[in-house]
Amino acid sequence: TNVKVADNASISGSKLGTGAILQVKYFQLTTSQTEAYSTANTDKAITNFVVNITPKSSSSIMKIESNVMYETANSTWDTIWFFMRDSTKLGNTDSSSGVRNVGISIGTISHPNNDSATTPENASLTYFDAPSTTSAINYKLAVRTTATNNIFINRTIQDSNDVGCERGVSFISVTEIGG
Repeated sequence: TNVKVADNASISGSKLGTGAILQVKYFQLTTSQTEAYSTANTDKAITNFVVNITPKSSSSIMKIESNVMYETANSTWDTIWFFMRDSTKLGNTDSSSGVRNVGISIGTISHPNNDSATTPENASLTYFDAPSTTSAINYKLAVRTTATNNIFINRTIQDSNDVGCERGVSFISVTEIGG
């Protein structure tokens, strides 16, 4: 009963039932940062966009979400975003071509204008992972692009104090759902 459960009681995830939210962890960036992408066609974890979580149950499902506001210097149209569980890439598993970019989502250009210095992109990703473990996991936001690149997170390339140079907020979160 509610009266018998202490405020600091440690209740195992399996007691909460299937579909219960067991825990939520997140990282949110409210400032800007620049990522140097020096090697084309390689997977790169984004600095700071890491969530460390230890599942309460080996049957849990992890809902991983991210929204990133950014602008790239090159090949916006050939950039794909995804998550990594430790060193395992999560996303589309098509490996039929060694050059095809696979992941979860491409970025969306927020304005059809061809202005490459003040037109930010946005990538919104969601993925459900079943890690089958109670060991600590590092989930990371990652990207792959076909060109060497700088990725300006939470800002436009031209970052002057002007109406056309937007700034934003980006995050990654992991919600453990009882399985």
